[in-house]
Amino acid sequence: MTLNAKPNFVNAMAPILEVQNVFSGYGKFEVVHGVSLHVQLSEIVCVIGPNGSGKSTLLKTIFGLIKPKQGLVLFLGKDITRAESEEKVRMGIAYIPQGKNIFPSLTVRENLEMGGTPLKDSKRIGKAIEEIFQRYPLLEKRMKMRAGSLSGGEKQVLALARASMIQPQLMLLDEPSLGLAPKVIEEIYERINEINRSGVTFVIVEQNARKALRTAHRGYVLDLGVSRLEDTGEGLLNNEEVKRLYLGG
Repeated sequence: MTLNAKPNFVNAMAPILEVQNVFSGYGKFEVVHGVSLHVQLSEIVCVIGPNGSGKSTLLKTIFGLIKPKQGLVLFLGKDITRAESEEKVRMGIAYIPQGKNIFPSLTVRENLEMGGTPLKDSKRIGKAIEEIFQRYPLLEKRMKMRAGSLSGGEKQVLALARASMIQPQLMLLDEPSLGLAPKVIEEIYERINEINRSGVTFVIVEQNARKALRTAHRGYVLDLGVSRLEDTGEGLLNNEEVKRLYLGG
């Protein structure tokens, strides 16, 4: 399946995720100013914008690493604004931060075991690892290797696999293409599409705006902590203002 071919999804249900008028930041320094967005079940939604626009801060706020000063975060209609990250994981929300998203000193298998900790059952964890190895044969070949010795692309695949251990309904990805070669980026987005076809919803923050928009069903443009535009991925790709300001012409 090419990256331009998007999986089918049902849009008739209530949003799986809603962010309503959220203000958040770090201490007295406010970064996100009244942002709202919604994500339907099985969608891939990307958030693009320049550095410092508040994209990562928004994702951290959704996951509970930052508590908003104002606004609501709803998951499947439930208010999870003040819930801790651990509770959100148990609800079925996975978060993959940019950069340091694996345990480099642990083996590949140990990383997967760590990802399965919320399952609280060794048999369930073992079964989940078997399913991961069936889906990602390369990880099975590398299972005894230290994760830190993997290539950049293999580390990102491991991060996706580790997040998949809990069979999440929603994945939050922060800069999944960061530091990767173009060919590897293609492979990572193929993996994202594959997971999405199984029914997992994605919110992806990306500096690589063209790649994200080509994959996404819908997108939001964040600038200076404010949501400037919302459209389909294709609509934003073809928007002259977006091309000029965010896609390099």
